[in-house]
Amino acid sequence: MRKWDCETGHLIGEPWKGEGRVILALALSPDGKMIACGRVDGSVQRWDTDGKMIESIWRGHSNWVRSLSWSPTGGHIASGSDDGTILIREAESGKVEVGPIKTNQLRVWSLAFSPLGDRIASGGQSTICIWDSNTGKLLVGPTKDLGNWVNSIVWSLDGSKLYSASDRFARLWDTESHKSLGQPFPQDDDRHLRCVSFSPDGQYLAYGGEDNKITLWTVQ
Repeated sequence: MRKWDCETGHLIGEPWKGEGRVILALALSPDGKMIACGRVDGSVQRWDTDGKMIESIWRGHSNWVRSLSWSPTGGHIASGSDDGTILIREAESGKVEVGPIKTNQLRVWSLAFSPLGDRIASGGQSTICIWDSNTGKLLVGPTKDLGNWVNSIVWSLDGSKLYSASDRFARLWDTESHKSLGQPFPQDDDRHLRCVSFSPDGQYLAYGGEDNKITLWTVQ
């Protein structure tokens, strides 16, 4: 892992290293003081933002940890794995409070807590599911026919909509009616989309993909 100065683009200090081979997922805590990483050995590690690793390493997944999400209050961390499960842990102790949630999505490529923290969305093979984050109960889905893998998902700030990136299409979902809103909007050059993120004020949506570009959309 590396830490960068956002004003200058310069690397701060040395890269952080730890055991567990390749890192596949990173997630910063809401208070900005801690970062979690998921590795191919199935472990989740936590670091402070000065690069010191917290001693306890969490294990429980039998395959790669590909996705992570903090609850809005910072009290819980959810991890999604290539073993097809989600674990929701208490962030301080690492105790599994919900799960393993068996998603039947083959691999959990993306995870996102809702703004209120009461729901969590997961993206897998061509599907999206929404779960009750307190019980692990399936609330919505699986929505289907979303291309190969749902690489990234993000909630609107009011929790009423869910945006996704899969294959070369960006899609928008109403989380109340559970229906797609409008038509999927594609990249112009048929390159696949890999990630989606909101601006802090909720006015813009950024998509990035295999065309080496970031595209900004106005949210209306």
